[in-house]
Amino acid sequence: MGDVLMRYALIVGGVVQNVVEADGGWPGLQAADVAVQTDVAGPGWLWDGDAFSPPAVSAPVPDAVTMRQARRALHAAGLLSGVEAAIDALAEPEKTAARIEWEYSSEVQRHNGFVEQLAPALSLSEAQLDALFVAAAAL
Repeated sequence: MGDVLMRYALIVGGVVQNVVEADGGWPGLQAADVAVQTDVAGPGWLWDGDAFSPPAVSAPVPDAVTMRQARRALHAAGLLSGVEAAIDALAEPEKTAARIEWEYSSEVQRHNGFVEQLAPALSLSEAQLDALFVAAAAL
């Protein structure tokens, strides 16, 4: 019983699926695409064949950002001038309601009808809109 246990990352498709402690002769090590000895990696870590890297941390999409943050994020994305044009292209009474939201709100809510109306006019997918809100929250 004098075997020294090592910590192994079981990797499938370049992603650590599990980490086990075993001696080098444990048959379960062969069940993975790759089993690499590690002291740091855990489930979800990535393996590029040479080194481990932690999984990317995705920021949660905020429910709302301030209008300052929204305008700065839109400007950085080259979309700020398109908002005015998108509002002007709306039919009444949506146009006036959108103009009030844009000019007088202190925050922009991610799931507000105003945002949902303007996103297609700015050619923004749901994922791009989420990314814009994440970027705005960081400003």
